[in-house]
Amino acid sequence: LCTVGIAREHPLLDLERREEIGSIAKIEFVPNVKSSVIQGKAKKHSMKVVSDTKICTIHTSTGKEFIVRAAVRGLLMEWNSRLEQEPELLARDPHQGFLVIIKPPTDDDARILSDCVPRID
Repeated sequence: LCTVGIAREHPLLDLERREEIGSIAKIEFVPNVKSSVIQGKAKKHSMKVVSDTKICTIHTSTGKEFIVRAAVRGLLMEWNSRLEQEPELLARDPHQGFLVIIKPPTDDDARILSDCVPRID
C-alpha cells in the first residue's frame, strides 16, 4: 500500500517560508475521492487512480493553493476525512495526517517503490 502525504521538503512544511506561504487552512478533496465507495474485502467499487489523478487541493491562510495528485496508479483504499475538520493535522502528524491510501497493482511493485519518497525518521 502507498500512503500519500506531504514530503518533509514540501514548501508547506518549511518554517522559513511560513510567512510567504501561510499555514494550512483547508484541505478540499475532489468529489470523486469523497464519494468513492470503499468497502468489502475486494474493494470492487474503489476509485481507480493514475499518477496524475487529482486527489485534493490544499489552501493556505495566504490564499495559495497546492494541488496534490495520486503519484501512483492503483485503487483508492481510504481517504482521510479527518483532514476536512483538522487540516493542520497534515503538517503536525504524518501518521494521522495522511491524505489517501492507494493499493497499486502487484505487477508494478518495483517501479512504484522506485518512485516513492522513503520515510526518513
